[in-house]
Amino acid sequence: MDFIVRIDDRLIHGQVTAGWVRPLGIERIVLVNDQVAQDEWQQEIYTLAVPPEIEVKILTVNDAVQLLNSWQVEKKTMILINSLKDALHLVEHGVKINKVNVGGLHYEQGKREFTSYIFLSPDDIKDAQQLLAYGIILEGREIPGSPSIILDTMIREAK
Repeated sequence: MDFIVRIDDRLIHGQVTAGWVRPLGIERIVLVNDQVAQDEWQQEIYTLAVPPEIEVKILTVNDAVQLLNSWQVEKKTMILINSLKDALHLVEHGVKINKVNVGGLHYEQGKREFTSYIFLSPDDIKDAQQLLAYGIILEGREIPGSPSIILDTMIREAK
């Protein structure tokens, strides 16, 4: 399956649309989030943040598993999720992912800094370590033109 998977706790926002969608020619965003998928108001807000020529699908994590396991991706697609936990759920339920772009997991109490834009809780670290065990590359990158930071060693060594 050919798509970009990005983790960003803000989901759709200016950096995603201007920094990722336009430069990479993304034609479809699949926003995977249980809360947003169940809230029409949030769905409308996120959809309005995307240029009208870009298709937006908003799905629960389980609906995304079903779709992505049977889908032929004919458009350049970005799968947008807000947690390592949801990325792990997709993988554990058969979605074929080779690399995850970790773009914005911001500071909260109890989280550890890995980069200026990636802060992980102990549970996030465990989820990331499980993703690595599946052979998935975890790449930190704010926008496509910024330096790529392969997080694998930092995650493996994290306690």
